[in-house]
Amino acid sequence: MKSAASQVKLVIMLFMAMVIMGIDRSSIGVAAPVMMKELEIEPGVMGIVLSAFFWTYTLCNLPAGNLADRLGAKRVLNGAVMLWSLASAATGCMHNMVGIMAARMGVGVGEAGVFPANTKIVAEEFPTDKRATVTGLYLSGARLGYAITPVLMGWLISQYSWRMAFIITGLGSLLWCILWHFGYEGGAARKAEAAAEAAKRAANPKVHIPWMKLLTNRCALGLFFTKFASDYLYYMFLTWVPSYLVMERGFSLFKMGIYASIPFLAAFIIQPVAGYLSDFLIRKGFSVTIARKGILVAAQLCGASIMMVNFVNDPMIAVVILTLNIAAGSTIGGMLFTLATEVSPRGMTGTVTGSMNTVGAAAGILAPTITGFVVNMTGSFQLALLSSGCLLLLAVCAVLFIIPAIQPMDLRKRVE
Repeated sequence: MKSAASQVKLVIMLFMAMVIMGIDRSSIGVAAPVMMKELEIEPGVMGIVLSAFFWTYTLCNLPAGNLADRLGAKRVLNGAVMLWSLASAATGCMHNMVGIMAARMGVGVGEAGVFPANTKIVAEEFPTDKRATVTGLYLSGARLGYAITPVLMGWLISQYSWRMAFIITGLGSLLWCILWHFGYEGGAARKAEAAAEAAKRAANPKVHIPWMKLLTNRCALGLFFTKFASDYLYYMFLTWVPSYLVMERGFSLFKMGIYASIPFLAAFIIQPVAGYLSDFLIRKGFSVTIARKGILVAAQLCGASIMMVNFVNDPMIAVVILTLNIAAGSTIGGMLFTLATEVSPRGMTGTVTGSMNTVGAAAGILAPTITGFVVNMTGSFQLALLSSGCLLLLAVCAVLFIIPAIQPMDLRKRVE
């Protein structure tokens, strides 16, 4: 384990990476109303454009997790940030729907590496009773990024254009790669440790990972469904809520930028607090199962409050409900990534996280697309909001009745 100062430095760098990821991932959702008007794209088609990111994100999560396990998290994370930053900047250079979709698919390829790499780093560098806190802290960076995006993109679009907004934010993200390359000692400083682990593996019988055991494991299935349900709501929020505030609640672009930021500012604060609370329960003698599942279920029930938005007329009350919802949704994500560090067999954290994130990314394909067509057919977001809330209620059942006691899954099989 690293010294306390090194751990703080590492968390800060992971936090910064997530801020950048949040900006580059959510920028198109903020720019969508302007892009739809300029390029004459209807909501149903725009839903497909918004989902393009998730096509490659879904396909590349599992390979990214394997790469993190094989090549090391430092290299994978650095390459991932570089790729998605360039692709995000390229979005501003595209002049038709196909080009924009291609650029967003490039962002998806890059961002597929961030969560498997980060989760592996946390598993390697921090003990169990600190992981939820650390995970909540670095993930809160994404929420800060999402909070910044509506204001930042709104200002850049008003001052320049939506094209320049993508170019500026994308190229600016590359600065982090320099800091990471020289700031994280995940390469040379870990050579001795890696050599020792290699020697230990050489002394033990060879093992292989049966994929069918992972994909049919009870714990894994529970995690997969919970991730799908939470990400469906999360990605619907990320891609369509800015347009929802403009199209259904009548907000101006500037006002939308402010109020779309508030839920993520709340999530920025609540996510690390929830992680700390979960770790605090463990330190007070509660089991890991109670500490993790209890926070997760409470967050899921709060997240399901998205259904209440359909029954309020006051736009400000709607913003309050959305704020509670996204703060709860962020807590769900933090708990799931923490669980991945605790149920993964040794050396498989990147693979398990990549598998879980692949299922979540599939929700990212469906949520923007289905929401777009629902709005196109009904002229309202009500049915889309109701469906996402119902999914979260089903996920509560998955956590309570499918995911067993929290302990490493037994997936390995010895080769005779």
